[in-house]
Amino acid sequence: MTKSEVLKKLATELDLTQADTEKLYDSFVEGLTKLLSNDKGFTLPGLGSFHAEVRPEHKSYNPHYEQMMLIPPKKVVHFNQSSTLKDKINEAADE
Repeated sequence: MTKSEVLKKLATELDLTQADTEKLYDSFVEGLTKLLSNDKGFTLPGLGSFHAEVRPEHKSYNPHYEQMMLIPPKKVVHFNQSSTLKDKINEAADE
């Protein structure tokens, strides 16, 4: 599903204009991004929780140059699904 499809669906369901829906969506994503960049996780009830962790530096093989290289540390986002989401997905798969 693309961003424009999400915005159309939200605009229809919330009875908002496309422009208002896009402002709402962009504000929501920006807020969540700020939380993750500040090392604060968040939970969306019924969906799951997100948190950022620092992946430590590690060695990896570069096949192009056929040598080992050092990968610097970086932040990565992890998602843990809620039991509600897991149950709904499994129910849909059983049908």
